Amino acid sequence: MTSFDPQRLDSPSTQPGLDEARLFELLEQPELWPEDPAAQAELATLLELHLALGSHGPSLAEGLAPAPRTRWTTSWSLAAAAILLVALVPTFTILQRTQSLKAQAQDTARLEQLAQKRTQDRAWIAFFRQSTTLLQDFEQNPALCKKGEEDRRQEREMAMALLEASHQLAAQGAPLKEAEVIRASLHSWLSEVAFEENCLTVERARELRQWAAAHNLETESERMERRLRGEGA
Repeated sequence: MTSFDPQRLDSPSTQPGLDEARLFELLEQPELWPEDPAAQAELATLLELHLALGSHGPSLAEGLAPAPRTRWTTSWSLAAAAILLVALVPTFTILQRTQSLKAQAQDTARLEQLAQKRTQDRAWIAFFRQSTTLLQDFEQNPALCKKGEEDRRQEREMAMALLEASHQLAAQGAPLKEAEVIRASLHSWLSEVAFEENCLTVERARELRQWAAAHNLETESERMERRLRGEGA
């Protein structure tokens, strides 16, 4: 089927004897169409446009006409209607493409937020797990630096790393209010351990263990890790 050129309808030389009114009359009377193949192709194209506009014309007219139309009439010229349809097709395509891109952007943003939340949750889980390990290690009897002094070098280094992680977690926000409360309690204890010397007196080491036990830090840290992992309270 040949492509439709609206200018051909306004040119008497291209369609002699078939003015606009006659073309409109012939649309729904194929038996009266002229024998000329070019004219038949033109009429067939116009018939498709006519049927499409007959179906969607009222809504298009309401959206585009300067004043509301109560009905779709034959006063619309076929050329104008065809131009309107041709002009609207790219617009519809752009709108659909825009909506598709918007939906994709929303999906991407949602996935990025979900990925970010999972990353943050993993950081909190690791913090509580490693804090639990440190608290358990602090209960063990270490090697002695000398008589009356415990070698807590490894525990101190781990406490310093966890203290830095605690600062970062506090800045990004906790997934649960309770997690922030437990982090703050651990942070205070970690600060004491991190700022001690590598070798602690037996008395000072005992004080730090008693502090952790009084605040139930090991149990709370372990419980919060399980909760964030989705394993219950």
